[in-house]
Amino acid sequence: MKNDFGSPDVLSRREAALLLGICLTTLDHLDIPRTKIGRRVMYRRDVINKWIVEHTETSRKEKI
Repeated sequence: MKNDFGSPDVLSRREAALLLGICLTTLDHLDIPRTKIGRRVMYRRDVINKWIVEHTETSRKEKI
């Protein structure tokens, strides 16, 4: 399925890693929710974006 911008809403492991700019091994060690379809592991783009927001750290200066 594609969204209004023509990009897929569901990503493969490889596409998710590419989106995040990390290797597959690093992706496998993160706690990003994923779905298994048979042997395939898929990631929803909206879930990845939500995970990024939830795991964004602010600098010490901003916390004070």
